[in-house]
Amino acid sequence: MEEIITNIHIHTSYSDGRKLHREIAEDAIKVGLDAIIITDHNIYVKGFDGYYARGDQKVLVIVGKEIHDKNRIPQKNHMLVMGINESNARYAKSPQELINSINAVHGLSFIAHPYDPELPAFSEEDLSWEDWSISDYTGLELWNNLSEFKIRVSKIPQAIFYAFFPASLAKEPPIEIRKVWDFLLAKGKKVVAIGGSDAHTLVYHFGPFKKKFFHTVTISRPSITIFWLKMN
Repeated sequence: MEEIITNIHIHTSYSDGRKLHREIAEDAIKVGLDAIIITDHNIYVKGFDGYYARGDQKVLVIVGKEIHDKNRIPQKNHMLVMGINESNARYAKSPQELINSINAVHGLSFIAHPYDPELPAFSEEDLSWEDWSISDYTGLELWNNLSEFKIRVSKIPQAIFYAFFPASLAKEPPIEIRKVWDFLLAKGKKVVAIGGSDAHTLVYHFGPFKKKFFHTVTISRPSITIFWLKMN
């Protein structure tokens, strides 16, 4: 079976990232990825799907989106959407209507960062998924790199350590989401579990030092994007 190394859940400067599609594609080629899936917030940016090449190397860029209700405080219930050529953000207030609209055009829908606790040290809110009454979605993001950072960090020194040693961060999906996934599978639900980098390129200052977190695709373990596939 052919292995396709993919990085899912990346943001560009069209939403809250810091790089454009071509720049991220070049980063992806450098680290040896086969494909990347861009998921900017509530916007579908046309014209960037396709292969980007540098010499004999190339990477496939797929443009999806991350949809959520921008007027909701805090902005929970984020959904990763792939395989449709419009934003569908008008359905963001109702996750089930959003899922239905995606299924109508044979797209894919994944609950983004289902467990995403607050991180007061960096003024990060709790953005966990709340509406578990939904059905017929494709799957969930069992592991999210940014969420794991929020889970494991409580003090600034920890953040500094992971900033300089990012490979130490990616350990395992949180037990809170593993329990949810196990529950869904036990009920006979066919739920695909994926892992996402949630790359933004966040810049933090520690006194005189500046460090980039979740820098486009060059995260701690960019080759790990799918943990488990759909169960029969």
